[in-house]
Amino acid sequence: APPASPAATNAAAAAAAAAAGCGAGRVQELRLHLTLDPDRVVAGLDRRTTLMIRNIPNKYSQKMLLSAVDELHRGAYDFFYLPIDFKNKCNVGYAFINFIDHASIPSFARTFNRHKWERFNSDKVCELTYARIQGKAALISHFQNSSLMAEDRKCRPLIFHSDGPLQGTPEPFPVGPNIRRRD
Repeated sequence: APPASPAATNAAAAAAAAAAGCGAGRVQELRLHLTLDPDRVVAGLDRRTTLMIRNIPNKYSQKMLLSAVDELHRGAYDFFYLPIDFKNKCNVGYAFINFIDHASIPSFARTFNRHKWERFNSDKVCELTYARIQGKAALISHFQNSSLMAEDRKCRPLIFHSDGPLQGTPEPFPVGPNIRRRD
C-alpha cells in the first residue's frame, strides 16, 4: 500500500510542531524525530515504546480497533487511547498505544503500517509514528487530570497491567485530584 502523501505527513508534522510550540523551521526536525523506523528498533538504536496510529476510519470503535490489535499483539501493550469526538460519537482518526517492550514494535508495524484498514471499505492507509509523549507513566500523568476522566468510561484512555500474571489485563486508571471540566 502507498505511504501517506507528503502533504498529509507535512500537515500532521506542522500540527504537532505547533502543539509542541515549534516554529516552522523545526517542523522537518520534529517529523524526523517522530518517524518510526523498525530497523532502528531491531538494532536497539531506538527504544521508544509509544506510537500514534494515524488515518483510522472514524467508524472504528475502541472495541473494534482493540480487537484488530489483539489478533497478534494481545498482552504486548499497557496503554491504549482512541480519542472520540463527543458531538458525533466517532473517533477523530488517530489513537495512541504504548508497548511494554520496544521489541514488539517491528511486528506491530509489519501488521499495520502502510496497510489499508479491513473494515468499512475504507481507502485510508494506516500510518504509524512515534507519539510526542512516551511511556505509560508519562501518559497516565498527562491524562489523569483531564476532563476525559469525567466522561463516559468508553471514551477514556485504557491501561493494562505491564507484567506478572495479570499482564495485558485491564487495570483501573488512576484519576488525579484536579480533574479539569469541559465547558
